Amino acid sequence: MTMNNGVKKMSRFKSVVPMMVYVEPTERTKIQSYAKKEKINVSQLARESFRMRMEIDDPFKNGFNQGLNEAMRIVRETEGAKMMFPSGKSFGQLVCDEIEKFLKDKK
Repeated sequence: MTMNNGVKKMSRFKSVVPMMVYVEPTERTKIQSYAKKEKINVSQLARESFRMRMEIDDPFKNGFNQGLNEAMRIVRETEGAKMMFPSGKSFGQLVCDEIEKFLKDKK
């Protein structure tokens, strides 16, 4: 495609690729309403959301991990969770080992 000044303009569909995302039926209306309110299309909202979640200092990941870490602290301090198994691990430690699997970006 050539513009009036002779400079070639790249077609929009050469600068993006399609991706299908499934959402809950109730979320669809909320997403569309939010995009309309913000005066952006749903594709732009999705791209921004993906970028935000992939950021190193993502507030969602940080808050999520803080919540899991607090849950592990509570489990470790609970008296009943201190019961030891023959493996040498406490019930609380076994629960914490499972919770740790859900931490975001755990190295």
